[in-house]
Parts: sequence; C-alpha cells; structure tokens
Amino acid sequence: MDKKALRHTLGGFATGVCVITAPDPDHRSGHVIGMTANSFSSVSLAPPLVQWCLDLKAHRYDVYADAPRFGVNLLGAGQALLSRRFARENAHITPDEGLTEAAQPLRLKEAAAFLDCELYERREVGDHLVIIGRVLAFDSDPQRAGLLFFRGRYGDTGVML
Repeated sequence: MDKKALRHTLGGFATGVCVITAPDPDHRSGHVIGMTANSFSSVSLAPPLVQWCLDLKAHRYDVYADAPRFGVNLLGAGQALLSRRFARENAHITPDEGLTEAAQPLRLKEAAAFLDCELYERREVGDHLVIIGRVLAFDSDPQRAGLLFFRGRYGDTGVML
C-alpha cells in the first residue's frame, strides 16, 4: 500500500487542532511541554473520556506515554503559529513565557477550549499509542472559532453553513 497516498487521502478529512500538554520531568517545577495533535476525539460522556494518538517514534514519546495527567488545548482561529511551534521537537514551555495559565499550568492561554485529563488507559495500535484520558475538568469559549487542518493547510470554523 502506498503510505504517502494514504496519508494524502486521510488529509482530506478536516480536523480540529489541539496541543497536548504534559509536565516536563526534565526541568524544574512549572515547566511543561506541548505537542500539536489532530488525532483527538471524544470517546464517552459517561464516564467522560477522550482520546488522542501518539506516534511510537515521536520526540519525547516517553514523557507523553507515561504522563499520569495531561491537558488538551483545543486551538482557536488565529493560533496556527502556536500549532506550528508545538509541531516541532523540544517544545518546552517555561513559566516566564506566559503561554500557560498560572492556576492551571497545562492550560494554554487563549485556547478555545481546555480539558484537564488523567490517564485512563493506553494501548499500542499499529504505529501509534492510543491514549485515553478521563476528563476531570473542562471549559470552553463558545464564541471562539476553532482552528482546522485540512490537506496540509490551516483554516477555521468562522464560517459555518
């Protein structure tokens, strides 16, 4: 099977964009790392579960695979640069950058929505680790348009039919 053609075909499905945040065990308290993901989805309302997929070859795989708690930051329109930043390796967030909320260091400021999650289950499937989290708390800005990714380009949900 042609993997490149399959990836292009799957890229024809528009997805939301989120940044998964986790505590960075290599740095002092308060440091966080972030990773852009579009493999996020809801699993269940009772119990409240969400999932995302982590490539087995991802940079900092062990940090995310072993994180007992993580944040899901659903990015809003206009946050494509933030998405690109966290798509790179070594996306450390330091407290002095002001990207996170002081009261909740896993939460990115200006995110359209945020879910605070604890690890519920993880399972290796194909070339990814599926990470399921139990939602402990959440909030969202219903007036904020979301960031979309479609065929390698960013857009937003500002125009809905």
